[in-house]
Parts: sequence; structure tokens; C-alpha cells
Amino acid sequence: MSAIEKVNILLVDDRRPNLFALESILKSLGQNLVEATSGVEALKYLLRNEVAVILLDVEMPDMDGFQTATLIREREKTKHTPIIFLTAISKSDVH
Repeated sequence: MSAIEKVNILLVDDRRPNLFALESILKSLGQNLVEATSGVEALKYLLRNEVAVILLDVEMPDMDGFQTATLIREREKTKHTPIIFLTAISKSDVH
């Protein structure tokens, strides 16, 4: 029986408590959880590494999740990488 190869899951959020919460939920998957605290940091990581999926916060300073996703999609290597958008925005926060 062959061992299952671990994949990288990129968690992108500017708030450390949110990253901690995501890691707490996902650690049972037994995969490599990689943190980035900004869109720029995520893009730099993706230049050197492959990931199976990206969990991406929508609300981040400097470069939001949508801008980050647009740049990820522009690269041949990452244009088909699944992106799951996350947000802590509640219905009452939307005007």
C-alpha cells in the first residue's frame, strides 16, 4: 500500500486569529498548511511552490482577495488552482 502524498493548502488572511482558526479546523486533514498574511506574500509563495487549493480572505489591506485572485489566474501555473473565498463580513456589515 502506497502512502498518500501530502499537498500544500495555502491559507491567506491578514488576521492571525483567523489563520489559527483555519489551521485548527484543517489540521485533521494531515496536509501541509501554509500561511500567508497578505496577497503579496501569497503570490511570492506561489512563484516557488505548487498548492492544491487556496483559501483566500476577501478583506485584506493593500491587495484584497479579489485582486489577489485575479493575479493568481493570470499565471499559467496557477490559473486552474481552486480558490475558496473567505470573509468575516456579516450581513450587518454590508450597507
